[in-house]
Amino acid sequence: MVNLRNRDFLSLKDFKKEELETLLELGLEMKRGLDHKEYLSKKTLGLLFSVPSTRTRISFQVAARQLGAHAEYFSNTSLQLANKESIRDTASVMSRYLDAIIVRWYDMRDYGMGRRTLEKLAEYADCPVINALDDKDHPCQVLADLMTLKEVYGESYKEKKIVFTWGYAERKKSPGVTHSLLTAAAQLGMNLRIAHPKGFELDEEYTSFASQAVKSSGGTIEYCHDLEEALEGADVVYAKTWGSLTLPVEEENRLKLDIRDEWCVTKERFKLANEGAYFMNCLPIIRGDEATADVIDSKQSLIYEESENRLHIQKAILTSLL
Repeated sequence: MVNLRNRDFLSLKDFKKEELETLLELGLEMKRGLDHKEYLSKKTLGLLFSVPSTRTRISFQVAARQLGAHAEYFSNTSLQLANKESIRDTASVMSRYLDAIIVRWYDMRDYGMGRRTLEKLAEYADCPVINALDDKDHPCQVLADLMTLKEVYGESYKEKKIVFTWGYAERKKSPGVTHSLLTAAAQLGMNLRIAHPKGFELDEEYTSFASQAVKSSGGTIEYCHDLEEALEGADVVYAKTWGSLTLPVEEENRLKLDIRDEWCVTKERFKLANEGAYFMNCLPIIRGDEATADVIDSKQSLIYEESENRLHIQKAILTSLL
């Protein structure tokens, strides 16, 4: 087994193919009840969040408890960060008390600020820092997604055609899931097609990484600007919004409203995918935005399996790092 002890977990770009595969397999073993051991007995974890969370917060807290650890939740507004204490001092002090710091931090009005904050925390903390979503990556979510696909398809999940499509949302959201899935798919040799309107291009840091990684992995990475064209022949349709990295706010909002209907995964559009195709979304989702209720709530939907697997993959990540 690969050794991940004491490493930070900020981006899947920092991990090799075999390391990702080890985490996925350990996540499945955790779900099967691997010895029911309290691997993190007497350890204390801190969750430092600047934005709201449901699945990430609860799954990490439950994962810690099931592993024998205690997880304490902190909002940035409840700490001295609210009074301009530095990230350096915060990280240095927190790591004197905690065995790991799990951080969810971003503001899409200042793209890159979240990543810079996590990197500074990791620089000054003497314990692992785990990315629970910033403005560039959502590695824990994507490993849960891949674990779900591996459960459904077995080892052949890498051969399936995965379509990851942009959809409308009123709120400007992080492209973290998109970037992390692109990264993982390229490293693992998956077949991924990303569909999005013009104006919602991804960060070149991630597209360039993927284009290099896929050369040695044997997978395929494609991009498409037409939803219906993208859906043809798909085995999995993953709908997820993300905010534009280039458009001014007012222009982005106008564009989103103009193209809202043509980028929604409806029941009729879902039929363009292969028979038996699955639908995925990491939640939260508003029915009628990224997809319609008859797709989201269908028997082909894996949304709650993805949510459940957050718990198990995070147990694998925590156990491996600590």
